[in-house]
Formats: sequence, structure tokens, C-alpha cells
Amino acid sequence: MITNRFIQTKANFGKIYELREENKIIGTTKIPINLRTQINVSIANKNFKLQFSIIKDALSRFDYTKNVRLLPFQLFNENNVWVGSLCERRTKWLFGYTFFELNYNDETYYFYAIGLGKKGLKIPMYDSEDIQVGLIEKDNISYDNKSTYTTNTLDKNYQMLAFFFSVYYDNAYYSPNEVAYKSKEINYKYTINKELKSKYNPQFIEGRY
Repeated sequence: MITNRFIQTKANFGKIYELREENKIIGTTKIPINLRTQINVSIANKNFKLQFSIIKDALSRFDYTKNVRLLPFQLFNENNVWVGSLCERRTKWLFGYTFFELNYNDETYYFYAIGLGKKGLKIPMYDSEDIQVGLIEKDNISYDNKSTYTTNTLDKNYQMLAFFFSVYYDNAYYSPNEVAYKSKEINYKYTINKELKSKYNPQFIEGRY
């Protein structure tokens, strides 16, 4: 099991994130003020970019089926070759729940954001065979609009994919581009949907998958 800290170091007028393994920085990204643009991501000496798909996002808003893809980003490698995509999806528009889909090198992975109140936000990561391969946990407390997460993944490939997702997710749902100084915010999220909550396995980190 690989454990990392995903830490936001800058929050105002653009954002900076670092992925840390023990005391070593292994991944970085700098986010422009507007999320819906290009995001450059570096991890393990590899460079990628996330590019917002304007046309696909606009069209998806008129498609109210379970196949809708919202806030879609395309993923390119350092040679500007398309290698995957990231998007938000829903099981049903009524009485369903939101989840996230990441495609990378012809493999598909799923992320489920589950709010457990004071126990924090848990985001398990599954592969296409419904096997859990990672867990992302967001801290409830943020200072000066800066988010922090702990990630646990089974190998380096899942570590990289969890990093992509964390960059995408935090910018879409947390960490506003607002000036804050010596501020403290406590955010509790609660998930009611039983099917969604069942995706969380508290024993995953102990190696009991």
C-alpha cells in the first residue's frame, strides 16, 4: 500500500498542489484561475495536461440519460497524444447518485465521493472489474481555502491516477478562488444514498479488500 498526502499550497488567484510521499514531492500542478482551461500536471518525471472539452460539456447538458458526462476533461501526455479522459456521471437523474469516470490507456476506473460527516469525505477508487484499488480521504478542516487529502493506492499506476482525479475533483468542488487569510473552515458532507455508501470499505487500508 502506497500512502501519499495531496496538499494545496496556494489558493488565491490560481492554485498550486503537491503530491508528497513522506517528505518528498513526487507530483505538482499549477491551476489557472479558470478551471475550464488547460491544467498541466507532473508526476514521477512525467508530464500531462488536462484539457476541458467545451463542446462535449455543452451537448451533455441536453442529454438526461445515465450516460451523460458532465465537466469532461481530456488527458494528454507530454507529446500531446490523447491518453484518456475524466468526467462526472450519474446513475439516474432522480434518486440516483453522482460518480466519476476516469479512462486511461483503454482502462476505466471509477471514483465515488462519500460523505461520512465527522469521519470525513471518503473517495474509494475501483477498476473496471469492481475491485477497489485506492482510497482518497479529504480532511474536514481547511485553512485559507487550502485542501488536503490522504491517498492510499495499491501501486504506482493507481497512485498517478488518484493524483489526476484529486486535481480534477478539488478544483471542481472545493477550494474557491477567493482571498483568505488566517481563515479556518470545517466542512462536513453527508451521503444518504445506501448504494453509494456501500462503495466505502473501511478495512481497505488494512489490506482487507
